[in-house]
Amino acid sequence: MKPEYLEIAERIGARLCRDALWSGGRCNWTGECTGRGATTYQSLGPDVYGGTSGIALFLWRLAEATGDRIFRMTAQAAIRQALSRMPQAGCGLYAGGLGILLTAAEIQGDCHEPAMLQQAAPTPGNLDLLYGSAGAIGVLLRRHLQRGGSRWMETAVAHGDLLLLEALRSGEGWSWKTTSTARNLTGFSHGTAGIGLALLELWRATGEGRFREGAMEAFRYERSCFNPEERNWPDFRADPPSYPVLWCHGAGGIGFSRLRAWQISGDRELLAEARTAVEVTAESLHWLKGFCLCHGVAGNASQLVYASQVLGEERWMAAAGEAAAQAAERFECSGAPWVCGMGVEGNEVPGLMLGLAGIGYFYLTMADPERVPSVLMA
Repeated sequence: MKPEYLEIAERIGARLCRDALWSGGRCNWTGECTGRGATTYQSLGPDVYGGTSGIALFLWRLAEATGDRIFRMTAQAAIRQALSRMPQAGCGLYAGGLGILLTAAEIQGDCHEPAMLQQAAPTPGNLDLLYGSAGAIGVLLRRHLQRGGSRWMETAVAHGDLLLLEALRSGEGWSWKTTSTARNLTGFSHGTAGIGLALLELWRATGEGRFREGAMEAFRYERSCFNPEERNWPDFRADPPSYPVLWCHGAGGIGFSRLRAWQISGDRELLAEARTAVEVTAESLHWLKGFCLCHGVAGNASQLVYASQVLGEERWMAAAGEAAAQAAERFECSGAPWVCGMGVEGNEVPGLMLGLAGIGYFYLTMADPERVPSVLMA
């Protein structure tokens, strides 16, 4: 345990508890919302990505690490608020009802099995890690290991078969239509990296060769898109494509997928891709402006922590530690507001993937990576 990192997480948690708005045993927060050319503030939704269940997850992990009663009570009130907004559409882990119920199960100790299985039903068109089947598979496989019973595995297999059914199969490999872009996306949150890893995890759990084939074809599609000059994979949402280094798009998230895929398969080509992604991600820490998990320094540094664990190489943990220390000096020690996912200095938001809860979660991971693994792996 590294107490200097835990202290930063505690200070962030205390600010979230201070700013919580309470009513009837539940609590919520307000956050910035941008749309139609205007910025407004509104109460948060229930999802893990930017809503009350994501904040609850951070505060609960913080309560486990510190034993603090205020963190625990606020986490419980926040998840009650999220559950009051159920049911939610979709089987998404980060942006759907399944993630809310998973968080509630951890905090309340209640499996919510019937509701979770109902929420986890595969939905054609909802395929990626953020919103759909790729994220659901990881949840279902974990619940199967923890709880036993055939329904968790059966539902995970149904998601895998949906992904295979909806794959666009070409000479470049297999990809999936998750957005309205002209070319199907690479990357972890919306693209083939997240889907490929989910299929590989399903192969590991079931031994069914069709899932391994789908995973390797997904990685082959991304391999065909790799730009050696950029040392990165393209984001096809822009025309011409851009080459971000983030968890959501580009080498930041693709590194997570390749590290885990190499662990599972032992494939040397995947290991080489993982090393490229990790090296590029380490370089990105010097020029990224924001510090959030989804598309900031905290997300990329989290990948380096994971790389250190998987590869057994201390230099990546050291690079993550340097980034964490520099950010602490820039923000916490100076009293300056954290640059969150909106990308504007002074505009802090409370949520997990774009805001303070995620930054606090990152420092919890830095304090004890073995006990608090990154929330960025489904």
